[in-house]
Amino acid sequence: MTRGLRMAGALAMALAIAQCGDSNDVRISTGRGIAPSPGTFTGSLSDGGSITIGVGSIESVTFDCDDETISETFTPPREIDDDGSFSVGFSDGGREFRVEGQFRDNSAVDGTINDEDNECDVSFEAFRGGPERTPTPTPTTGGSATAPTSTPDTSPIVTATPTPTPTATTGTPVTPVPSPCPVAVEVLGNAGASKILDSGWSGLAHNATVVSDGKLTFTVSNCENETKPCGDCEIGGPIQNANAGAGDIDAQRCVQDTSITCDAGTPCPSGACAFFFGAPLPLSAGGIGTCVTNQVNGAVTGTGNAETGEFTGTINLTSRVHSGIETNRPCPTCDGDGTANDGTKGGTCSGGSKVGQACDVSGESPTPSFGSTSLDCPPSGLISALTITLAGSSGTETRTLAASSPNCTAFGATSKKCLCPPQGSEPNAPNACLDDSATIGTDEGLCSRIGSTNEGQCTAVADLACSPTETFRGCTTNQDCPVSGDSCIAVNRPCYLDNGVVGGSVSAVGKADPADANGRAEPTFAALFCIPPVAQTAINRAGGLPGLGRIELPLIGQELYELPTP
Repeated sequence: MTRGLRMAGALAMALAIAQCGDSNDVRISTGRGIAPSPGTFTGSLSDGGSITIGVGSIESVTFDCDDETISETFTPPREIDDDGSFSVGFSDGGREFRVEGQFRDNSAVDGTINDEDNECDVSFEAFRGGPERTPTPTPTTGGSATAPTSTPDTSPIVTATPTPTPTATTGTPVTPVPSPCPVAVEVLGNAGASKILDSGWSGLAHNATVVSDGKLTFTVSNCENETKPCGDCEIGGPIQNANAGAGDIDAQRCVQDTSITCDAGTPCPSGACAFFFGAPLPLSAGGIGTCVTNQVNGAVTGTGNAETGEFTGTINLTSRVHSGIETNRPCPTCDGDGTANDGTKGGTCSGGSKVGQACDVSGESPTPSFGSTSLDCPPSGLISALTITLAGSSGTETRTLAASSPNCTAFGATSKKCLCPPQGSEPNAPNACLDDSATIGTDEGLCSRIGSTNEGQCTAVADLACSPTETFRGCTTNQDCPVSGDSCIAVNRPCYLDNGVVGGSVSAVGKADPADANGRAEPTFAALFCIPPVAQTAINRAGGLPGLGRIELPLIGQELYELPTP
């Protein structure tokens, strides 16, 4: 198996049972760079346009947008930070623009352009001494500028390459400075992308929703090379998020009371300080609600290939299962808070051990009834603390039944094989299709593949449920479905495709994605894992525990070139 993780994938599994996030919540890399010597940098935009930047400080910026030339001369020039980064904003033609970037060395700069209309949001790379454009911008007071009066630009576009060798205007070759390898990577679930979270053999707990804004940061070290191409690197951590409490979730909390933030320097009043995967996770299946918190146990281990985007890794979790407040609202909610993870406790805990206390939202469920949850509002009524080992990758993870696989123990399925072993007195089965009283001992209840996917549905077992939003909610009429657009329909029960037969298999499909010039990538983490039973029979029967778990979680990753300050 290929080792690795494009730094952007960095242990995707870290969010496996946990949360997804806002796809816009990705900060620009603040890696190592330098303040350049005076000169002109010319290069290309990701949409094919061109850009010119004049420096000592940032003296002028000129680029293409919607077949127009946008140009600004800064009086006085704007500063470049000691690490080579800069951020300049201005208006042109009634539109606001912001240009951000970093001089990686004395010869190259990369970054992004954003405009308020979102029509010219592009990335760029430029190099010292490339072909220059010659517009003559007319600066105005207040930092804005009118359109240039020069003739249309006919200069050739400079195409960036991974190892450029630009030439100065004097004709003297400039030796490129090697780019460093990242030292850390932020990983955030992609809330706007499709995802799969399936739990247990009953099928009732398949296709579960997850919570937004769950971010974890991991270390990157011991790469094969010190500069790019980095080759294979080791992944560790987690470490505190760079903007914890200022846009990122403050994920380091006291185990005994997650409303208390902590670190190695400020330990908990009692118990340990640990990292958590985002907000408490509300789940509902078979008419039973539960609230789950996910704690990282020990160090994460993994490897990643910085050029291919492939990764593998293992993370150990303690998943604490609590009694749901009610089926339609399993977790305590944080009501009335304005902005998630801004460090301001503007809301109030509704339910749980901190009912009535102030809270800052940690994440929001896409299931309307589940609401916004917070680590400031921990659940009460602990049922069981489950040990979960997540070992997955950016590839395809598969488990296949063999003659040596454990026998299933559920009534009607004792002649079948199971991918996860039975535990205690709780029965297990391949899927609920074989456990239906109308189909025991027949082939009518087999799990059938849905199109070309790796998911299945029972051909003879269906449930009345609200669809398409609150699919956890059972119903008899449309009046039982409160969310606008939902209706009560018969839905074939989801199931695993192995059907308990030797040679049958279940797969989870990941995706490798190399990072772009700004260190951003969108991989998918895939894992299969066994979920133990809890100390409540009704939950085990509804969720199909012990049983197999499956995750296919799209991510947004961001490489970092400096470790976040604790």
